[in-house]
Amino acid sequence: MEKIGERLIWHYVPFTDIALPLGGVNVLTILNTLMAMAVLLALMCWASRRLEKIPGRAQVMVEMYVGAFDNLVTSSLELETRRENRKYFPLITSLFCFLLLCNLMGFFPGGVFQGPTEDINTTLALGIMGMTIATYSALRAKGMLAYIEELMGPMWSQEDAEGVAKIAGKLSALFFFPLNVIGEISKVISISFRIFGNMMGGAIIIVVVSTLTYNFLIPIGLNFFFVFFQGIIQAFVFTMLTLTYIAVAIK
Repeated sequence: MEKIGERLIWHYVPFTDIALPLGGVNVLTILNTLMAMAVLLALMCWASRRLEKIPGRAQVMVEMYVGAFDNLVTSSLELETRRENRKYFPLITSLFCFLLLCNLMGFFPGGVFQGPTEDINTTLALGIMGMTIATYSALRAKGMLAYIEELMGPMWSQEDAEGVAKIAGKLSALFFFPLNVIGEISKVISISFRIFGNMMGGAIIIVVVSTLTYNFLIPIGLNFFFVFFQGIIQAFVFTMLTLTYIAVAIK
């Protein structure tokens, strides 16, 4: 139990005395992330090789998945054309698949398999990626000036205000601008720590209960809930929050 949360970290470049920056590299996180990416790439190649006009069971499941997320992205973004909505479809679909596979790695036995989402570096990187895409989309949709004006607050662009009211509206930006910037940064922290906390917390509970019960019966149900059920829910929540941030940013 004293090994809960312990990770295999390389603090030096292998076979040298050169120190790695930022405290080192989590080897298992990188390994499992690459494995998840390789599995997804293999599945995509396999799913796209044998497309038939009369689909089989596997193709029907893929088409149902694609159709569900296509409708989800379209209904969330509500852009003028379906083609514009589909610009974000590959991102949202791939993000959910990647997170789902990373979350479910806890089912595999052995010490080599550790869910990358149990490492804050992974979830934080994905959160930064999502917010960067949302900010870039907002800049493209609204322009730099309009985006900055939104950060200045609701009283900045009062067209009918005059005199003291207009000056007060401009001065309100001193309060609203840092508040809105902090709000944007807090989105990254919130979305990243939510999935990290849930997945890491579930892993800790499984280890503690398994140790106390000598791996007898109870951990099976805990694995199903914390790894399978919660893994699916957290992957979907993270994906939907990313999609929501993009939708809010471009409107």
